[in-house]
Amino acid sequence: MSDAEHRRDPRVAHSFMVRYRSASGGAAGWMMSPLRDLSVSGARFVSEQLFTVGALLEIQLVLPLSDQPAGLKAKVAWVKPAPLRLVELGVTFEQVSEETQQMVRDAVTHLLQQPQQR
Repeated sequence: MSDAEHRRDPRVAHSFMVRYRSASGGAAGWMMSPLRDLSVSGARFVSEQLFTVGALLEIQLVLPLSDQPAGLKAKVAWVKPAPLRLVELGVTFEQVSEETQQMVRDAVTHLLQQPQQR
């Protein structure tokens, strides 16, 4: 069984940055990492900081077709080791406003219509 079979929404691979931090505040400020893929319900990205499954994050995405960053709450769904002492995080978006959800939906639809980047 492949990972794709478990996904609720199509994911689009696109290279842009995600800004994120722990929703609980803490000592760490905003961090930036490359986004690996994005869907209407979640995202995958690489992080220098290890977060536990279930941790809540604040995320900001600069999306195509939007003139302002999309601010989202996300929950860490899974964590995998990545090269160079990094971790890969899979997150699901939580408590998304209708406006923000539409921004993400429009961006995913737009990116799915673009030729694949290599």
